[in-house]
Amino acid sequence: MIPGGRTILGAALIGAAAAAGLAALSAAGAFQAPWGGWPPRRLAAVDGLGDAEAVVYDPATDSYFVSDVNGETGVKDGNGLITRISGDGSLEDRHFIQGGRNGVTLNAPMGSRVRGDTLWVLDIDALRGFDTRSGKPLATVDLAPAGALFLNDFDFAADGSIYASDMRLRRGPDGKSAPAGPGRLYHVGTDRRVSVALESRALVLPDGIGWDARQGRVIVAPFQGNAVQAWHPGAPQPDSVAGGKGRFDGVDVGRDGSILITSWNDSSVSTLEGGPLVRRIGPLTMTPADVSRDERRGRVGIVSMEAGRFELWTWAR
Repeated sequence: MIPGGRTILGAALIGAAAAAGLAALSAAGAFQAPWGGWPPRRLAAVDGLGDAEAVVYDPATDSYFVSDVNGETGVKDGNGLITRISGDGSLEDRHFIQGGRNGVTLNAPMGSRVRGDTLWVLDIDALRGFDTRSGKPLATVDLAPAGALFLNDFDFAADGSIYASDMRLRRGPDGKSAPAGPGRLYHVGTDRRVSVALESRALVLPDGIGWDARQGRVIVAPFQGNAVQAWHPGAPQPDSVAGGKGRFDGVDVGRDGSILITSWNDSSVSTLEGGPLVRRIGPLTMTPADVSRDERRGRVGIVSMEAGRFELWTWAR
């Protein structure tokens, strides 16, 4: 998601017309069922989540952790927070982790993943780790010395190292953000050494990313452009692998290798299946920023930064 994202598309996208369209599509059975299953259904919703930019499901605690920028993206204001929502879609703790409390430093949290008992969250130019049960701060990896400006998302590779996306946006004196160079992908080794894995003009506002273990590649969902990209480590640039409506955001790669992509322009969650993206949920009545799966139950959690909302949907297992 980029600065000012809550107003980029305008309220019209989630207004009465969108709601009426959703009802008509549901009645007509226009929702596409994943892999031949029953049409997906919304099970629960939580509103009032501020700037809900990212979500990750943790099976060990049966919780969805929602990153709330709680202000302007990219600003070190110290008031970012993480909300915890139960696996059944009910609000558990609005301020599970709060910047400025209990020794926590958190400014504008965005992309997140869980590994073991640690919730890892990107925070502008750093990667921060928190205990998934207590919220206690555990570790910080500083990417600023490597040139990080506006980190958006990351994922763990098969060896436990990390790839993270950087939109390369810099905030000016007028409060507006503009690109400060080509997009980047960083690599954080298991020894926590940080390096620039890729810098390319083909990376235009690289947003969500996910590690595709089956093909040994990083899936990139750019917020600008109409094609999802894939990059094999060591390659000089990413390749376009699937067309769509654009303003892509979240990426979720399942254990079975299936890949979910969210799109603001399509108000949807789609699957990457080797050609054009296939819409599986949508059009939603909100613009989806991120998605994460509960694979045991066959559900997905979806958040919208523009709407400040979390929704829980069924998903074919």
